[in-house]
Amino acid sequence: MSPKKDISTEDFSKMTSYLAEKYGLHFKPEKVTMLESRFLKRLNALHIENFKQYLDYVFSGKNNEEYKFFIDLVTTHKTSFFREQYQFDYLKSILPDFAKRRINIWSAGCSTGEEVYTLGMLLNEEKSNLNSLDYKIVGTDVSVPALKKAAKGTYTNTELMGVSDSLKRKYFKKTLVGNIEALKFNNAEITSKIKLGVLNLNNKTYNLTDTFDFIFCRNVIIYFSAETQRKVLQKLINKLKPGGLLFLGHSETAIGTNLPLKSIKPTIYQKL
Repeated sequence: MSPKKDISTEDFSKMTSYLAEKYGLHFKPEKVTMLESRFLKRLNALHIENFKQYLDYVFSGKNNEEYKFFIDLVTTHKTSFFREQYQFDYLKSILPDFAKRRINIWSAGCSTGEEVYTLGMLLNEEKSNLNSLDYKIVGTDVSVPALKKAAKGTYTNTELMGVSDSLKRKYFKKTLVGNIEALKFNNAEITSKIKLGVLNLNNKTYNLTDTFDFIFCRNVIIYFSAETQRKVLQKLINKLKPGGLLFLGHSETAIGTNLPLKSIKPTIYQKL
């Protein structure tokens, strides 16, 4: 008989209460099956018989590496290159208004890096039209494994579906991941302008020295409670320059929040 590896009501409550308090993540009871399927591979890899033992192992204080896996498994990393193309089209159209000084961009919830490299390619392509264009891209996420993949900049052909063949040829080189053909981002100028780091958006303050012209926080706050969403949006706006733009995901909104923003286009807001 196989060991019982489903999550008890008590363990689900303890885990989700912790995740809500520390990270602002909100899990409804119907998400228990999804979480069970995500954790199963870790229980099997560690030869742990049940979820309670796994939680004890994670929170024993001796397993920092496993804690990183735990956080990676409870966060969602669905992303892609040039996702929500209309947002990048709009960004491209207004770049001349911002190009008189260095442009600072923050990808808040950058996941495995597709967003930061999309921004890097877009800006680099515009340098021929805007000779003075200079920029810095900060990418943050709560998941260390996701950030490690972002730092490597290596993607399969499936993950690169949103990238045109011409951009692939220009910005990537062929490599292997095991026996699988892949492409690695290969532009030293762009990577020199990208800085990646761990940041929990539920922290009281954000340890970022810069303020930003553009903040992309897409498909992140959707996983927060309404109150946490409001607090996170306020902290994001505090890091946005007057006149700067906030880009949210297609299922997210800042309308009705009484924050100093005006809607420019769906999911695109400007700080007043």
